[in-house]
Amino acid sequence: MLEKLLDYLHGFFSPKTSEERSDMLNLVLPFVANMLRDVVLDKAQNLAVETLQPHLDKLPPDVKKALDDAVDGDNSHDHKSLADLIKQS
Repeated sequence: MLEKLLDYLHGFFSPKTSEERSDMLNLVLPFVANMLRDVVLDKAQNLAVETLQPHLDKLPPDVKKALDDAVDGDNSHDHKSLADLIKQS
């Protein structure tokens, strides 16, 4: 599941017009970040932060930066990066 999600994110960043990409990122990335946090926090799941972090480290730098920027721009919390957000548990 995680590998499919990361593959999707990688494909999501395929070349598009700058405006299309920006609009899509503003909508999708905060949702993705919060979904990953919820999966880590869900006690019924066995996905721990230690399991997720190595996969996040493998993301292309532009994808990782976009996720971190989306987390930083989400006013529903004070976290500044995806790593910070998922480590709150």
